[in-house]
Amino acid sequence: MKMQSLIIGIILVAIAFYLIKTKLLNRQTEPDNNTARPSKEFLQKIESKNDKLVLVKNISNLEIDSIINGFCNMYNQENFQAQPRLYKLGENEFAITFPFDIEFEIYCYFINYVRYPMGFEKSFNVTGWATTRTGEQWITDKVANKKVMLFIPSDDTEHDNVFLTTSDNIGYKLGFAMGEEKQFLDKPKQHFIYPRIEIKDLTDKQYKDFN
Repeated sequence: MKMQSLIIGIILVAIAFYLIKTKLLNRQTEPDNNTARPSKEFLQKIESKNDKLVLVKNISNLEIDSIINGFCNMYNQENFQAQPRLYKLGENEFAITFPFDIEFEIYCYFINYVRYPMGFEKSFNVTGWATTRTGEQWITDKVANKKVMLFIPSDDTEHDNVFLTTSDNIGYKLGFAMGEEKQFLDKPKQHFIYPRIEIKDLTDKQYKDFN
């Protein structure tokens, strides 16, 4: 009887993990259109200084708005995990910041989602930068408290990860599947480059907030 209960428990855990992983891999054919949110009183209103910056190229206004809304629909239904701020840099180029900050794990999911958004039959060119902190998801002693670049290379076929390169060119593959959380690379998938703009350069630009 105990063995049977154990087997049933393992099966239920496997099913739950599969459903969570499917959501993270962004493999649903359609985006989440549930716009339910907690009360606005739970929105963060005091900005938290951080240097998280995402640049997206070759994308239209309509596409980037749809993608950010889709991500917020997924992650903000129970609490506000992401409050992105969007800036238009050019005809098909945008910058995204997180003035109220965002957990590093959710930030990685965001970059993956922009690369492989639900409801689209194409991927987008996205790169993110941040300074890591000790104790954050996937962060080891080799990369803690360093400026890092986050990206998904053009030859990626798995769709469930992001790659990380530190400013001193230490590379990791950060996987979303259980058992593949972080993989040290003998050499980084791409060498670190600094973003062409800094957050301070966006101060006087118009923006659009999402939640």
